[in-house]
Amino acid sequence: MTEEQLTVKDEIENSKDKYFLLKGVTGSGKTEIYIELIKEAFFRGEGSIFLVPEISLTPQMINKFKNEFKNNIAILHSRLTDNERAKEWESLYKGEKKIVLGVRSAIFSPIQNLKYIILDEEHETTYKQDNNPRYHAKYVAIKRCLLEDAKLILGSATPSIESYYYAKKGIYKLLNLDKRYGIAKIPDVEIVDMKKEEDLFFSKKLLQEIKDTLIKGEQVILLLNRKGYSTYIQCKDCGHVEECEHCSIKMSYFSGSKKLKCNYCGKTKKYTGKCSNCGSENLIHSGKGIERVEEELKKYFDVPIIKADADYSKDRDFFSKLYEDFLNKKYSILIGTQIIAKGLHFPNVTLVGVINSDIILNFPDFRAGEKTYQLLTQVSGRAGRAEKIGKVIIQTYQKENYVIENSKEEYYEEFYEKEIKLRKMFLYPPFSKLINIGLSSENEKELLEEAAEVFQKLKSDLVEMYGPMPSMVYKVKNRYRMNIFIKGNKNNIDRFKKF
Repeated sequence: MTEEQLTVKDEIENSKDKYFLLKGVTGSGKTEIYIELIKEAFFRGEGSIFLVPEISLTPQMINKFKNEFKNNIAILHSRLTDNERAKEWESLYKGEKKIVLGVRSAIFSPIQNLKYIILDEEHETTYKQDNNPRYHAKYVAIKRCLLEDAKLILGSATPSIESYYYAKKGIYKLLNLDKRYGIAKIPDVEIVDMKKEEDLFFSKKLLQEIKDTLIKGEQVILLLNRKGYSTYIQCKDCGHVEECEHCSIKMSYFSGSKKLKCNYCGKTKKYTGKCSNCGSENLIHSGKGIERVEEELKKYFDVPIIKADADYSKDRDFFSKLYEDFLNKKYSILIGTQIIAKGLHFPNVTLVGVINSDIILNFPDFRAGEKTYQLLTQVSGRAGRAEKIGKVIIQTYQKENYVIENSKEEYYEEFYEKEIKLRKMFLYPPFSKLINIGLSSENEKELLEEAAEVFQKLKSDLVEMYGPMPSMVYKVKNRYRMNIFIKGNKNNIDRFKKF
């Protein structure tokens, strides 16, 4: 371990503090620190829980942990059968295994003599469960550490604004890793203004960089946070757009399976190449997805390409196979959605291209800037993770936006300062708490009446209330949806919540 890593490890072991935020640049060796802490606890007969935000990050983590801990580790995630899960659970309950590697639900695992809970990529939204039972793994972890006298380590290259704010306030102990491990350097990041480009997909700069990278026998990762081929199809003759009959959303087109699919309810129908309204074949594909990017890329480069998104990863072994194949250079280019942006370590990847960095930024969400910054920084961290220097090209139509300007890893502090000022001005978390009440019904008239009634009943001077307003996607699986949005300071929200 480097001196920087040892200092952090000693601080966690010997400090009287219980809660730590480890902010380490991508590739700085945070995982090595976690493994050392878990290992030493294990030899003292103490247990540890290590959480990752999603299953896609586990193939290489599982390999790493199995090499270190052999059969002393329980692996818990949604792909296990009930039988497999029960066996792992029992071995923890009896104290036969002392280490858990898993996704959010693993936070409840019955580990004996708990010493550490570690949340890797602590900023990820997947730690929050939005259906019953509703919980946030981070807050369950804080409570468990309090009850069982354990230590919590939140790790990230791009901590959530709230976590960093609490660390600055001294609620979490802030620890930093500022250098990449070994001889790896932080990649060069270049922002390209797409307003000046002719090609809708690739800037001249990105095409040149891909060409240079492939000539050197190195690999490329391209990020576009959109599944499928196109987000909707419109008829040029009658103007009809294919919509889902169960949801108020346009159907995406997937060229691989020749199907139209609703990304909300999952309904699919066969793509015929004709308008279902007038029969015309004069169709326009709008909103490019990763399948379209692959098609366009093949016009320039005749190399093996692999794609990855949440749909592909539903296959139990897809991700471990992708990881092995790409690591062994079977493919030259990997195109994917945000699922490929974090945690993956490919020493031969020296170029990362972000096709359209504005997709999340234009989302009506006060965290849109934060999510965009995190995604760009995380995916940039996939480049140049060994002795080769990495390069990152970020394509955007909003070059002047502070989120894009600051999306270089070492600018987190500047980004945070701008973001926290806006949060304070508009009273968003961490300066307030929010409640969103969702109401839904198959009967639209009844829903509108009920939502108005609920709003009137809840009216209070304690909080600000907005609504009732339709959800961004008004109808899903034949249910209409309305929201009531509530904002207030912590004390008032806590009083209001009881009511």
